[in-house]
Amino acid sequence: MKSDIIVIGGGASGLAAAVTAARKGAGVTILERMPRIGKKLLATGNGRCNYTNRFMDIGCYHSRNLAFVSHVLETFTWKDTEDFFSGLGILPKAKEGYVYPNSMQAASVLDALRFELERLGVNIVTDCHVTEIRPKRKGFQVLCKEKSFHCRRVILACGGKASEKLGSDGSGYELCRKLGLSIVPVVPALTGLKVKEKYYKALSGIRTEGSVTLYIDGKKTDCHTGELQLADYGISGIPVFQLSGQAAYGLLNHRKVTCELDFFPEWDIEKLTTFLNRRFKHFRGQSPEVFETGLLNRKLIHECMKLACRNEKRTFPDMSALAHILKHFPATVTESRGFDFAQVCAGGVDLSEIDPSTCESVKYPGLYITGELLDADGICGGYNLQWAWATGSVAGNHAGKECYDTNRPN
Repeated sequence: MKSDIIVIGGGASGLAAAVTAARKGAGVTILERMPRIGKKLLATGNGRCNYTNRFMDIGCYHSRNLAFVSHVLETFTWKDTEDFFSGLGILPKAKEGYVYPNSMQAASVLDALRFELERLGVNIVTDCHVTEIRPKRKGFQVLCKEKSFHCRRVILACGGKASEKLGSDGSGYELCRKLGLSIVPVVPALTGLKVKEKYYKALSGIRTEGSVTLYIDGKKTDCHTGELQLADYGISGIPVFQLSGQAAYGLLNHRKVTCELDFFPEWDIEKLTTFLNRRFKHFRGQSPEVFETGLLNRKLIHECMKLACRNEKRTFPDMSALAHILKHFPATVTESRGFDFAQVCAGGVDLSEIDPSTCESVKYPGLYITGELLDADGICGGYNLQWAWATGSVAGNHAGKECYDTNRPN
């Protein structure tokens, strides 16, 4: 089977690439491993699809080549994303910079893309697992288990290895390795962290506002504030997700990785100690339960009281010790929750081997790589989808233009 362009992967970046390339007049075929396209897209934003963010800052991304990331995001901005989807009929709904479809349904975004692919005559082949890409004198041969495709350009957009049940099985990295491309070590990102301390089992299910600070070999590396979730395995919630990739790299490099939770981030320790001493005097002579009530979740404040007593047989801890625990609640990280529970991957194809203006491989002209396969990942808030739309659109625009210019009669 022949096409001008084969897009491997029917996720966010692949769909953006296919639409953009087809609009240039190229004949496009999407090869998707799953029974249908866009399955992972339906799960984004808890089913609401936070598809971009109006606060687009390079500090919201991690990569070994942030200059590359910045160049791509300046080429295809958050405003370009809004305009792209507005052109497909998606009315944007912004909440503190986070942009959703007005329907608040991820299915609306996927449907709009599907309708446009159909209008453009893009061919979609599902249940097609690509096993190899072979560069030829003119174009490429793409091998699947039961089929072979020939094309002039390939856009590799099959995602990382986070959430395999939604379609990302890591096969894209293997396709890149077979071609001799360099891969920055891949770790889970936007996921929970498992910890050594056993008392987290008793705290499982607690949600509380606070901040989490990451330390690698004792050096403060990152800090985020928001709703923390305590689980039987350790810690979770968006603030933990934001730094989980860095924690995973620390563990990969055999570093000591620890976190500290702060349940009163808006107070310094002196103010908190003064408050606790006044509270202790106010409830002098009454039970610890009276003192604890209303400070935090009952189970959580009780555990903090125990830790502050340092295993001494005391009813009340020293208030400065309690303040320290409330501001520096310990979590010794042993591992992340892994790829099955991760929303994205950190790491991927080394960006030094990709042209930032086109997302084209330097080694293999005509081969483009997009989205999560590249060594770039963002924090929660629409940043990873913006990266997908941007890289897909940049690749699709260049590949489609190249094919159109070649097809066009002189």
